[in-house]
Amino acid sequence: MANTAYTQQALADSTGFRLRLQNAMTKIAFQVLDEPPSTEFHTERTTYAQRVINGPQAMAIQLAPTFVNRPNIFQFETSFDFSMREVVTASGDPDIESQVFTDWNKLAGAPMAPQP
Repeated sequence: MANTAYTQQALADSTGFRLRLQNAMTKIAFQVLDEPPSTEFHTERTTYAQRVINGPQAMAIQLAPTFVNRPNIFQFETSFDFSMREVVTASGDPDIESQVFTDWNKLAGAPMAPQP
């Protein structure tokens, strides 16, 4: 079955998914803090990383409703696992981490490239 707005928002409300997102966000945050200061948008990137580390649960809850529509999440089936009694995604942890990493500059408020 194809994902819909309903399936994705149910996923965003899933405690299990938010824990996975929280883990991905903190993992990437620590990677960002280890980047050299010469990294483009270093200040924005590290400021956001500190926010994630200081409040990972709140940051994951805030991001989840929009993040579930990003390609590495939306392209994988969202379903209901009756044994776990929870909405789940077939998106693996590496897929979630990759999407967080891809979106980091946008989440950090780094300047966007001008559109032609």
